[in-house]
Amino acid sequence: MPLTNHFSVVNNYNLAVWKIDESEESLKNELLLTPKQHQALTERKTVNGRQGYLAVRSALVSLGISLEDLSVNEIGAPQLPKGYCSLSHTNTHAAAVFAQNNVGIDLEAYRPKISRIASKFVHPNEQAFLPQLEEVKALTRLWTAKEAIYKALKIAGLSLRQQIELMPFDLSDTSGSAKVYLTEQSCTVQLEFCTFDQHELTIAHNIQHESIH
Repeated sequence: MPLTNHFSVVNNYNLAVWKIDESEESLKNELLLTPKQHQALTERKTVNGRQGYLAVRSALVSLGISLEDLSVNEIGAPQLPKGYCSLSHTNTHAAAVFAQNNVGIDLEAYRPKISRIASKFVHPNEQAFLPQLEEVKALTRLWTAKEAIYKALKIAGLSLRQQIELMPFDLSDTSGSAKVYLTEQSCTVQLEFCTFDQHELTIAHNIQHESIH
């Protein structure tokens, strides 16, 4: 069931969020999957995995995108012949974003176990402001932001901990930014934050590249 279908004039992207309350069969019957998409669906081993696969595509279709135009590149990222899209889902929700420039999205439910893997993705400079925030919510926002940036940049092997640094934020913020440190250049990425139904969603967009002198 669609929760929202939102166009941001300021940030020039189209966002759809979908609550997964349909059965796998019901979701499948509403979509015109290509043969490759049918094959990819059958390779998902769990019902939740297949429902999520279908729901993100339902969200994308709600933005006016034909599944015939959707493919995946060599690293498994979704791609379109014109424009850019990004997809994400949990067991209960799915999200899709479409834009004319590189864009990434990530959606995660709040789960306490994220604290156990914080050392894998928290940049040393982020440790200065994180203790002031509610741990699980702050870490989930940090994780979704870095995953969204990874999807937007599509650079294999990019280190979430060492190469992506979020600028300080408060949990009430709806936007923010991050720096990404690459070999020969750095870039600034704008972020949009959304919290709903015990989920954190981040969109990464407006990537500005800067040369390293």
